[in-house]
Amino acid sequence: MSNVLVLHGFTSHPVLTMGPLPETLRKAGFNVAQPALPGHGTRPEDLRGVRWQDWLQTAREAYLALPEPRAVVGLSMGGLLAGWLAAEHKTTALVALAPALGLKNRMAYLAPLLHYFKPWAFSTDPTEEAKRRAKSPNYPNFPTRALAELVALQQRVPELLPRVWAPALVLEATQDDTVPEAAVRRYFALIGGPHKEYRSYPSQHDMLLDPLAQQISDDIAAWLREKLPAQK
Repeated sequence: MSNVLVLHGFTSHPVLTMGPLPETLRKAGFNVAQPALPGHGTRPEDLRGVRWQDWLQTAREAYLALPEPRAVVGLSMGGLLAGWLAAEHKTTALVALAPALGLKNRMAYLAPLLHYFKPWAFSTDPTEEAKRRAKSPNYPNFPTRALAELVALQQRVPELLPRVWAPALVLEATQDDTVPEAAVRRYFALIGGPHKEYRSYPSQHDMLLDPLAQQISDDIAAWLREKLPAQK
């Protein structure tokens, strides 16, 4: 049986924000692993003191625990970690959904300094954020220091992507309010291997909570079945 590691995004719930994708992959014959990255799936306060190396190490351990052949799928920050793993190992396939190689909110890049004065951050206006998050399992807010760790991870991934030679599928959400199109296209362009594909969907950043989530999940499963060995 082929194996797929599924990685969630920053402040995201490790299971709920992945929508129908894990079950769609299982029905397609894959064994699926969904680790909770440190500080996630519990409460925002648990992100305090977590470093990007902790996220990477958890993802790496979960990946290496899977027998080959194995693929890795990541959403947003998970896409950065997935790219890192694909650069480190002979991954059979890589799928990155809205990989967070950049952020539309430029204030995020002040997080390494701001966290001393503003320990908690909101991704948008708090009132509007509360309304949006009421329908989302993601954290409503998060430590500014944790955002600084995401920025630090972003800065390290570009040098690794040229080492990715596995077949790769990169998905852009054209209505993304978090990650700019230029960042997703840069991620795609930096992938070193020739067997890569770019697709766009009229979706929000949380592509797997979007009305198109099932279609996106079906498309990923079909693409992976073409790249991984036939299921027995």
